[in-house]
Amino acid sequence: MTVSPALATLLLATLAAEPPSPAPAGPPSVERLAQWVTEDVRARDPEPPVAVHLSGVSPELRRAVATLLASRLAAAKLGPVVVEAPSPEAAESAARELGARSLVRLTISVQNGALTASGDLLGTWVNFWSGRTPSRPSTPAAALAHAVPADAGALALAALPSQASSSTPLAVTTGPRPVRLMGAVLIRLEQIPAALAAGDLDGDGKDEVAVLTERAVSVFADDGRILARREMEGLPLNPAPPREPFGVVAVIPQPARLAAWSARYAHGEVLVFDRAKSTLRPIGPLDTAALGANERATFTSGQTTFTPEVRLGEGRILSVPAPFTSASIVLPRMLFVHPDGTASLYPRATTPPVHLQGLGAGSALGDLDGDGTPELITTAPELFPAPDVVRVYALTGDDPTSHAVLWQSALPAGRAIQVVTADLDKDYQREVLVGLWHPDGTGEVFLMRQGAP
Repeated sequence: MTVSPALATLLLATLAAEPPSPAPAGPPSVERLAQWVTEDVRARDPEPPVAVHLSGVSPELRRAVATLLASRLAAAKLGPVVVEAPSPEAAESAARELGARSLVRLTISVQNGALTASGDLLGTWVNFWSGRTPSRPSTPAAALAHAVPADAGALALAALPSQASSSTPLAVTTGPRPVRLMGAVLIRLEQIPAALAAGDLDGDGKDEVAVLTERAVSVFADDGRILARREMEGLPLNPAPPREPFGVVAVIPQPARLAAWSARYAHGEVLVFDRAKSTLRPIGPLDTAALGANERATFTSGQTTFTPEVRLGEGRILSVPAPFTSASIVLPRMLFVHPDGTASLYPRATTPPVHLQGLGAGSALGDLDGDGTPELITTAPELFPAPDVVRVYALTGDDPTSHAVLWQSALPAGRAIQVVTADLDKDYQREVLVGLWHPDGTGEVFLMRQGAP
């Protein structure tokens, strides 16, 4: 077979070409931030080598951004070198000592659901005629500021190290420990979430996230990937369903099963999660709403509430003061939130409840600081808050909301209607998951986890 001169030339050029370098890998939000910063730096036409100095409270997040940013700057032929220095000011002289002609200084942080990089680009070349006092050239000189929506990977890099895995014992402190939560969208939903739950469904020690919508239940991984979905269209319809999506989903342990019931249907299902086959296999009907491992309730006909009688694990009936829209159980404590924004908090089932006010339906109990005692997490009680707010209180005294809030922050646009806690990464610290309703009929699950102070 003969080969034309043009084809031969093309083949030789292809063989001689350098293989394409693999794209740097990392959480999507970190990759996007590194790309945006690189494009901004390239547009300023800095003289290489370009030094990079990053500051911020999380060393893991700084290193991840530095790795991806240096890779992209190298692909742009800018000869990057990462500079370690105690401060951005000290980084300038350190960059000069390394022979860098330009310097990028950035502070990396996660705030209000966004991964941000802010700082500057400057020249480090020193004029010989400056004498002993180094002087900067006029170019490059630019302020740099970029922000991208944070994702679960960015939060994991920015999170506090696991207290349980630390070799240094925790200091003994009096009073509640500090709480600081960082947030990012974990799951985007095409429908409004009707119920939310978390638990270890496959025995790997990490919790999965279960989301119930009006017609289906889905299981998601810690990074927001969908693992399995079960449509409920084959179930008989409820003759008196509520007008809004409403239901219950709970993880029943030993063995792990998922109890899911949308109030659109006459009964729910008990499901087994098979990760290998990506399925939720039904093993039986569900005739009472599962609030926890053993606690059961009944829907109020035609309304988005439960009737005020709760059957406990030992068969005892607990008479709650009024119908409730949501419940959170971290034994021995139980929390029931009523439609009027009040709540009943039971220190234990055998004691009278503490009457609380100003709680949203998105409320839960969860140990966020790792001290063995749950905190109270709650959202705004208004029907359409603008914006909705997450608040965390210590469970001290009769009424925890009468004491100073441990932490609070605004949520993204939407109505927070469910809150649960989970251990998504097996670090023995609880994350907060918030189910949000959007006016356009979509929803999302917003992830909040402990961050460095």
